[in-house]
Amino acid sequence: MDGDRIREFKKLVGDDLFWFSVTQNLQVIEKARQKFESQAQEVLGYFECKRCGKCCREMPVHLNDDDIERLLRIDGESLFDKMNEDEVDNYLRTPCPYLRDDVCTIYENRPTSCRIFPFVVIRPEPTLLLCPLGREIYEELKKLTRKYGRKDVKEYWSDGEDQWRLPDYSGTIDQKVIYVALSEKLLTDFLRYLRIDKR
Repeated sequence: MDGDRIREFKKLVGDDLFWFSVTQNLQVIEKARQKFESQAQEVLGYFECKRCGKCCREMPVHLNDDDIERLLRIDGESLFDKMNEDEVDNYLRTPCPYLRDDVCTIYENRPTSCRIFPFVVIRPEPTLLLCPLGREIYEELKKLTRKYGRKDVKEYWSDGEDQWRLPDYSGTIDQKVIYVALSEKLLTDFLRYLRIDKR
């Protein structure tokens, strides 16, 4: 919704209803994000990271408020020296300053975006990036979806015509990247299939 439409909506419904509406929308978005993160972590419990470290070296690491609070207890004010000043939101510099010789030095306290990777919160739908672990998860998703759900998963490709693309693992946005958009229903079904299959 652009600025003019927002102002028109606010004028139409009044301040109280406008702010109530904004608050409700934010709560819905936050609840959906929390559910996705919880589901992503449960899915990851069925798989083992390949420890290639490319995500740490080449992908931006987002910090939410809890991550910042946790890392401030560890690093104090020096945390801010490790953040990317060119970003509007809170991101660590790339490569991650907590990576030493391909080992995460804060693994037990790592940010939420690291805990759920290769799952990424991208609007309008959360996404699975196809790093080595992501590819394994995706192959299992396709297999179990065919076995239990009898439907195919749609693949989304980034091509040269896109105006906005995910970065690839070389750190550029010039190359084609494969990723899968995961609807809430697809992720919920996948978890159900994993629970059945892995009993």
